[in-house]
Amino acid sequence: MWSEDLLMAHAESVICARKETQLYREPVLYVIDSYGCHVKLADSKRLERYKIFVLLVPLNLTNLLQPLDVAINRSYQEFYRSKYGDYIDTALRDPSLQSKAGNPKMSHYAKMAQWTLDWVVTKSGDSVKKAFTLCGLVAKATFKMDELYAPLKAILKPDLDMSEWHAAYQHLVDEGADLESLRIAAPDWYVPEKERSSLFCCLAYGLAVSPHEYASSLTRYMTTLSDLDGLLDENYLAAVRDGDADPGELEIFEAATMHGWNITLKTVDAEGRLESSFTYAAENAAKDVCLGRSGGFFAVKVDGYLL
Repeated sequence: MWSEDLLMAHAESVICARKETQLYREPVLYVIDSYGCHVKLADSKRLERYKIFVLLVPLNLTNLLQPLDVAINRSYQEFYRSKYGDYIDTALRDPSLQSKAGNPKMSHYAKMAQWTLDWVVTKSGDSVKKAFTLCGLVAKATFKMDELYAPLKAILKPDLDMSEWHAAYQHLVDEGADLESLRIAAPDWYVPEKERSSLFCCLAYGLAVSPHEYASSLTRYMTTLSDLDGLLDENYLAAVRDGDADPGELEIFEAATMHGWNITLKTVDAEGRLESSFTYAAENAAKDVCLGRSGGFFAVKVDGYLL
């Protein structure tokens, strides 16, 4: 899960390591989405000492201005859905891939990671450069209006007719308008105070253990799982256990397995609209838990929480 510290570490290890930045001190424009931790990084001005300037893509405009959303992510989503569909088709016919109740088991993380790698090799550096060109994120000297993404090019024309533009492209900025709203707040939800420990606070809710004790138990359990061989190392587990790294979906999945719980994760955007919902299901589940996530914060639904 992204956080301000992770973004800072990424910028320092990737962007600052470039000779153009490190030696020649050339300015860099760091374009990121308007998620909570990203906004914090932009506000902190921590990168400006490296001459790296953060530019936030405005809310609801990523389909016009974010290169990954415009030209990259959709092909990945389609590729991943195809691979997942093939896996489910196979699992429905193969008893070894089914639970005792006859339901398809979740695919191993190694297999899902390989799907991502299979997609990556289909992409080239030129396709990424083209995505930036479509969004106009190029050096001023090489900017060409005719190379822009059609909706963006249309909105920049001097004779723009907004009625015509809305008729043709409004769906791009309205994709989230019909999303379900989810209000994550007390008293229906328990919202921890600290972001990084919030997931373990939620998973330990109702148990007679502290969040740190819970994190220690979960990471010890994760070392016993053959499915995770090659995916984790002791440094990662220690960082998660000691609060030096952000836990996320992997830890939720393993918590569901360790306890025999059904854990539903609902992710909302900055405006409280439901972006995704996924249930990490356990066979003969002993408890149903509903987690909410906004940016880097987790909360747990108290109303209806089955202790």
